[in-house]
Amino acid sequence: MTTKPILKGRLKGNQLRKLSALLDMMYSPSELAKEVGFTQRQVYRAYIPLGCPHERDESNHLWINGIAFRKWHKKTYKKVKLQDNEAYCVSCKNIVTIQNFEKKQSGRYHYKLISCPNCGGNISKAIQNKASDD
Repeated sequence: MTTKPILKGRLKGNQLRKLSALLDMMYSPSELAKEVGFTQRQVYRAYIPLGCPHERDESNHLWINGIAFRKWHKKTYKKVKLQDNEAYCVSCKNIVTIQNFEKKQSGRYHYKLISCPNCGGNISKAIQNKASDD
């Protein structure tokens, strides 16, 4: 079973909305973190190694342009569209290929129950209709 890792540093819904409020000005990592709602550590541990646009001044302080960061984040963290044979494990945050599954039903809701090959957690994936029960 193959897995595709999801990039660290993804933002949640409210944080994504705050990205649009960033101005065309230089932010320090702590100011950027406070504006958007994540930790300053996330800038240094996730965004800078992934290529976030930044500048250093003569005293080696880090500065990040708000609009450039927003554009970079949108380009780097594109929305992931899963294939029919893939599921997302919320425990280990990986996309896994569905191979062995158990078909279940709860009322009118039909789903596949899968065991994650990485962490052993349970994953459920909705089935569109009865005709697509693979």
